[in-house]
Amino acid sequence: MDVIKRLNSMRLERNMSVYRLAELSGVNQSTLANTFSRGTVPSIRHLEMICDALGCTLAQFFTVDETFMELTPQEQLLMNNYRKLPETIRFSVATIVNTVPSIQN
Repeated sequence: MDVIKRLNSMRLERNMSVYRLAELSGVNQSTLANTFSRGTVPSIRHLEMICDALGCTLAQFFTVDETFMELTPQEQLLMNNYRKLPETIRFSVATIVNTVPSIQN
């Protein structure tokens, strides 16, 4: 997979400038400019920040079959808050959320 080509494609699909992507992701604009103009592959940390700004997870970004599910703003907020939780609480929340569909059936 060409990481830079995929990032650029996702950015353009959203009509997002490099400047706007920098604002939303928190990644320095010159770092992003180097990524797109010089082919400098971003670090995993920066890639995760960029993916968050583009509305996807790293797993979705690297999905081989190119199937992509864009997160709604509410889902993005939920994921961002989930990531801020301590690991033990994340496990408990995930257990509850994963149990709900089986209760409803």
